[in-house]
Parts: sequence; structure tokens; C-alpha cells
Amino acid sequence: MKKTEKQELGLHVIAKAFNKRIEMSNTKFYTGSLRSGQKLEFQGSVVVIGDANSGSEIVAGEHIIVLGILRGLAHAGASGNKKAVIAAKEIGCPQIRIANIVKELNIYEEEAEGDQKEYAFVENDEIILKQIKELA
Repeated sequence: MKKTEKQELGLHVIAKAFNKRIEMSNTKFYTGSLRSGQKLEFQGSVVVIGDANSGSEIVAGEHIIVLGILRGLAHAGASGNKKAVIAAKEIGCPQIRIANIVKELNIYEEEAEGDQKEYAFVENDEIILKQIKELA
């Protein structure tokens, strides 16, 4: 019996985007920061306990959560799921992807004040980026 090949994720293999609720998913935890040239790919959700530096890549079939600063490429919902989200302490990368939707970000915009969290999600076939301020 032949070994089955690893299923590919990413824009080049999405035949059709879909909406699937993801309350529970398989999750891969990565402890430490991702360096330039490193790629982390998983069919479920990915949680990085650290930063994702410029030149690194995270591709997840479901959600991407970075507890530090996200400067590398992030592609959530890479199997085509538009319900996936990307969340980080700070999103400072030039581009994010959810399902088959790509959003270019202006990383030179005003710096976030204080301890803010950011997340991205799809609404009306457009990626929306929001900031959440800490509760006092």
C-alpha cells in the first residue's frame, strides 16, 4: 500500500472558497519565534507562542494565533475556509491571506498605542483588520 502524500494548502490549490464554522479544531502549538526562512504548515489551527519574524511563513487550514508580533506571511483558512481568523499581539506584515482572499497592509501606518491586540477576519469577501484595546 502506497503512502498518501501530504495534502497541500495555499492559494494555488483552493478550488472553491467555503464557509465552515470552526469552534473546535486540531491545533498545533509552536513554542519560540519563527525565523526568516522557516515555514510552519498544519491542516488545523496554529498557535505560535512567540513572534513570527519577517521572511517566515505560517499556513494553516484553520486559524492562526500569534502571541507575539506577526511580521511574516500568514495564510489562515488555506484549505478555502473563509471563517478562519488571524490574531496577533501586533500584525506588522505586508500581506495576510484568509482562504482565497489577499489583503495588502500598509505596515508603515501609525504605531499601535499601548498593549493592543489585532485580528483579521473575512466579511463580505474582504479581509477586515480590527484592533482590540485592553479593558481598563
